[in-house]
This record gives sequence, structure tokens and C-alpha cells, in this order.
Amino acid sequence: MARNFPADTRGQRALEELYEKELKTQIKWFLRNIKSKQDNPGKILSANEIMNTPLPTAAEVLPKHLLEPISSPTPHLMDSVKKEQIALTTLISEETDSKVPMDMCPAEPKVVHLLYDGISKEGKGRAKYLKERNKTDVEDKYLYPVLSSMEYGWNQGRLIKEGAAAAHKNKRHGRVRIIEESFYRRNGIPIQHCAGML
Repeated sequence: MARNFPADTRGQRALEELYEKELKTQIKWFLRNIKSKQDNPGKILSANEIMNTPLPTAAEVLPKHLLEPISSPTPHLMDSVKKEQIALTTLISEETDSKVPMDMCPAEPKVVHLLYDGISKEGKGRAKYLKERNKTDVEDKYLYPVLSSMEYGWNQGRLIKEGAAAAHKNKRHGRVRIIEESFYRRNGIPIQHCAGML
């Protein structure tokens, strides 16, 4: 029998956030309402009167033993946190200064110029740039397969353009045939392909 409650973690976290938000709202309303009820005992208050009452500060609500760590943080902890922040900022600045190799090859200048020529609603600008950039092969856009799904078809465009496509030029599904011959076997995936995965 199937379960009716959300069993996935994403759904549970969303529900937890909703419950926390609801609880905070209830506590906020209670703190605001209790102050106005104490000021006017036995009187039924309108929503505006409740909303206009000021919220109490943390010092008024929390016990003294909980307020001490908040009001006086230890100085040695603050110093260590500041040192870590300075070290992190220097690390980040060093990383951004050094040239990081890019995964994607830069676009041609004439294609980049399309970005600044018109607006997307007219079919120019970014829309035209993306169409032109999409026309180039994946092997020309990237230096190496960035995603694992790219490895399956990497350099297939070269096979199709070169001699392998010439043999299947007259066939109706020539491109599919090339992929089938180079990737599949009758009994499954070729051994050469699996060797790289092990």
C-alpha cells in the first residue's frame, strides 16, 4: 500500500519551514497580544489595537542566564573569526587574480557583437546570439566534455563530417547508423567504451 505523506526530504524540509514560520508568527502575535491584554484586562481589542502595540525586546522576554552570552561575546572568539575572514578574503582574491582555465571556448567576435545589436523581442540581441552560438558544434564550444553525458557523443560530429558519413550518405538515417555502429554492439555497449568507465 502506498504512503500518503511526503516521504522525500525536500517535501519534509518545506513542511518544516512552513511549521517554523507558522510558529514564529504565532509567538510574535502572542507576545504582541499579551502586552495589550495586560494593559487592558477584560477588554476585547480590535486588530488595529493589537497591531499597534510594540513588541517586547529580548531583554524583557528572555531570562538573565540566556542574555549574558548574547550581550558579552568572548573576545578571543571574535579575534579568531576576524583572522579567518581576513585569510579567506586573501585566498579568494588570489584565486580571482590567477587566470583560471575556462571550460567553454570564447565566442567569435562577430557572434559576440550580436549581443549588442538590438533586443530579444525583435529576434536580435541575446536571442540571435544564442541561436548563432547554438549552431556551433559542442566540440567547438568546449575544450573537453564538461558533463558525463557529453562523453557519449564526443567527436561524433567529426565522424559524421568526415569519411564515415560518406558511406551512409544515401541512407535515410545515416547519422543514427554511425552512432549505432560506433557506440552499440549487438550484445550491448562496446568493450572499448566500458574500459574508460572502470
